[in-house]
Parts: sequence; structure tokens; C-alpha cells
Amino acid sequence: MKKTAIFLMIAVLTLGFFIIPAFSMDESKDAYVEKPNYWSTSKGDAMLFDLILLRPIGFAATTVGFAATIVGLPWSISGNYTREAGDALLGEPVGFTFIRPLGEVFPPQEYLDR
Repeated sequence: MKKTAIFLMIAVLTLGFFIIPAFSMDESKDAYVEKPNYWSTSKGDAMLFDLILLRPIGFAATTVGFAATIVGLPWSISGNYTREAGDALLGEPVGFTFIRPLGEVFPPQEYLDR
């Protein structure tokens, strides 16, 4: 039993000297490799994702925004900010669901810079 344990310890330590360097990388070689861009997808994939998942979510957001606009209308009128409330609760979901071109999944860079 003692010989087996010593043999296993020696085997593990010996293999460790060969396995650990196999996972190391040369950093200078990695600097010239182009990293994959995960934000870029094919147009067909983006259209399918938009049609199956994002448009129904946008339609639900439009419905909830319409209901919230109706419920909050008395307060919007009293505060005189019906235009801002309508744009936020209805305009953005309607634009996302019905006006945005199919497949334009990610917002343009000008929206990300705000």
C-alpha cells in the first residue's frame, strides 16, 4: 500500500511537469491574433431572433405602455407632461416594435454613446 501511494505521488508530480507547461501560452503570439467579435451575427440570424423573440416582447411592452399611459393620464395632465409620458411609455415601444427594421437587433452607436 505504501509503495502504491509513493508511486502515485511520483507519477502525479512527474506528469505535472509535463501538463502544466502545455497550458501556458506565449503572450507575444497572442497579441497578433484577432479576437472574435461576438456582437456581429449574420443578418439571417438577427432577423430570426428579432422576429421570434424581440417583436413579441416589444408588442407586450407596447400593450403595457398603453395601459400605463391610460392609468397615468390624470397625473400627466395635472403635471402638464403628457407628451413626455406618451413618448416614454408608448413612443419607444412602438418604435422598437413596428418602426425599427427587421434584424436591427442592437442599437446604433449613437444611442450607446449617450
